[in-house]
Amino acid sequence: MAYRLLILLLGTTLLVPLCAEQWTVLIHMAGDNNLWQNVIQDVNDMESVDLPANLNLIVQTDLPASSPYPGGSRWKIRRDNSPQITSPLIADLGVINSGDPQTLNAFFAWGFQRFPAERRMAVIWGHGDNWFKDQSFKWISPDYDAQSSLSVAEGDLRKVFAGLPGLDILVFDACSMQSLEVLAEVMDAADYVVASEERVPAAGFPYQSIIPLFASGSAEQIAAQITGKYLESYEAGGCQNPHGFTLPMTCSTIKTSALAAFYPAFRDYFFSGSLSSYTEMLGKREHYWEMNTAYNDVDVGEMLASYAGRGGGSDALAESWAACVVSSGSLNILHQVGSAAVWFPSTRQHFDAWWKHYARLDFAQYRWLTVLNRVYGPPGVAPPAPQVKGHEFILGTLALDLVQPDSPDSLWYELTIYEQNVATQQRQLTPGYWQSGFRVCLPVQNSCQVSICSVDLWGNRSDSTWVDVVYPDLPLELLVSPNPVWDKAFASARWYLPEDAAGSVELCLYNLRGQKVLSRRFFQAEAGEGVWLLSAESGFRKLGRGVYIVKLHAGGQVRQRKFTIN
Repeated sequence: MAYRLLILLLGTTLLVPLCAEQWTVLIHMAGDNNLWQNVIQDVNDMESVDLPANLNLIVQTDLPASSPYPGGSRWKIRRDNSPQITSPLIADLGVINSGDPQTLNAFFAWGFQRFPAERRMAVIWGHGDNWFKDQSFKWISPDYDAQSSLSVAEGDLRKVFAGLPGLDILVFDACSMQSLEVLAEVMDAADYVVASEERVPAAGFPYQSIIPLFASGSAEQIAAQITGKYLESYEAGGCQNPHGFTLPMTCSTIKTSALAAFYPAFRDYFFSGSLSSYTEMLGKREHYWEMNTAYNDVDVGEMLASYAGRGGGSDALAESWAACVVSSGSLNILHQVGSAAVWFPSTRQHFDAWWKHYARLDFAQYRWLTVLNRVYGPPGVAPPAPQVKGHEFILGTLALDLVQPDSPDSLWYELTIYEQNVATQQRQLTPGYWQSGFRVCLPVQNSCQVSICSVDLWGNRSDSTWVDVVYPDLPLELLVSPNPVWDKAFASARWYLPEDAAGSVELCLYNLRGQKVLSRRFFQAEAGEGVWLLSAESGFRKLGRGVYIVKLHAGGQVRQRKFTIN
């Protein structure tokens, strides 16, 4: 064959069952747009072949008012050779919105309940554009009448499959949908995902060749054969390519269970690289096959192959990816591609335009944005300043709540406290990249100003965010932390003494029977904070689980707090 097709059958040889399992295949066809004529053609292709006895094939179409079959319709496919759709109409839905994930979810939930089977496959048919949108209104399944479409980055694919039974196979009959980003959104929904990382012609998948596959074979075998039938159909003179055009074509089947090991390995290999290796990555990218909107996607397999033999886990990572790829192939491309795409823009300009949208994807947790940000080098602009959500005093300590600004990379923060315009304290804060908000506690004894700025990997500093802090008149207060106490080694009682309570301090610990089990006296001549390290008391370490009360006596005043030892 002129196309390259790789089928990896993992483990032992798969045996064809003696009795074919029952299948229900549901196809949602979003045709309320410029593809409506292709919907009719594909349904006719389905009707042109005999359905295996073990197959329920149910189609939901959404077509414009000007078409012969306007609105939403559900059909149970049966054999017919006419140019019209003659399969039984199960439901006339009227106007529906194929750009609403609930429309797809409702169809799949209804179909799998009405036609229960041992095996399930779902097809999302229509326009596709991976995870991002270009300027032609082509996210996923656009509905021109409703002026809406599915957004991968906004979680719409996860909403489509929420609450549904697990699929054996998920097929995207749409452009550019086989990518690490899309797979991360649907990996919990299906065992195998069949799709193309490249453009899919309007003729789509060859259903007349795919339908007979369900007569026998395992889910993995059927999914792998769908990949082969798709590529075969676009050979010159094939059923989807009678005029012999030569567009670049790819298709693959990905085993989603293997992605759970691959994604962390992918993160660890690239995220742990030095800055010099990031520079090398951009040079390697010049030799990869480019595809999709703005030619911003590259093939995962080709990228990993360019690091083969480099050590540092490169070969193990390639093997991990190979375990994910059940079948893959390409046509009319002089590169070893066809498995799945990953976003890798050629310039920082494209990266800067899209990374905030990309950050909403599940795949963003694997730090690919951070890797790309480092690949392109210094951004040329300072990072955004952090936001101050609020502040409060806990005893005599200032607790400042900060919100990290959106950033493709980790930031650290410089914090300076000024008292009467003189810097009295400086801190460097390094919260985790995944923490959208964080708290910093500062010992202050007077009113002050706090300045915080963001600093990026290259030392670029943001403008400073300023907070004016007025030191309050604090009352006598007592806290036990942590509460509940899970580990006695970290337990303490902390207090704050106002001016009128300074002097002798006594703390007593009682059980719920009112029995004093521990006490300690302190001398604190000045107002401010004090601490009793309960963890240092042998008597405290011997206490059993239960509820206790600690009382603070100071300057004729009493405060008490209840806490639990677990």
